[in-house]
Amino acid sequence: MGSLSNVDAIYTALVFVVPSYVFLTLRNQFIAGQNRLGTDQILAFVTYSALNFALFGWIVYLAIFYHVAPYILVATWILILGVIPAALGVLWGLSSQREMIGRIYEFFGLNPIHPTPSAWDRVFFNTPASWVFITLKNGTAFAGFWGGQSFASSDVKERDLYISQVYDFSGDLPWRPTGKSLFIAAGEISTIEFIPVIEESRA
Repeated sequence: MGSLSNVDAIYTALVFVVPSYVFLTLRNQFIAGQNRLGTDQILAFVTYSALNFALFGWIVYLAIFYHVAPYILVATWILILGVIPAALGVLWGLSSQREMIGRIYEFFGLNPIHPTPSAWDRVFFNTPASWVFITLKNGTAFAGFWGGQSFASSDVKERDLYISQVYDFSGDLPWRPTGKSLFIAAGEISTIEFIPVIEESRA
């Protein structure tokens, strides 16, 4: 009885956990702020995996029905549990990042909630290389370049920012590189102005 329970537990984990984990892990590489935990994540795991098995599980049963060779059966399980969820996760992530799904909704006159949860995530993970002018809450201002090795935190609790290239804007144009970088702790930023590189003559 114990052996049967162990087999059932493994089967359940493979069918209802692994596909969702693969799908969500790859999808979340393209959509910021999606690494949520708790009840919503558990429900997402079960829902995505159940939908995956409902759509593609027939392939496994077809292979079992025709008594295919063991290696083909194993390859079929790998396809259902890993390959298909991975491909769908990448496609879904890319389409969301490029807002293709949003355009489909717009075509039908729908206005759903945007998948990116905050303006911070949307701006920093969709903005191309730009000049930035940062003002802190104490009034201190910095000019820099957002691109290259610059980094913005995706953790909602730690909105820190790293600017890899800081520029001196105190004198005449153009801005002069200082050879320094800048780390700004969470909660210290008042405003950030983005200046597109193609429109900026101070480079």
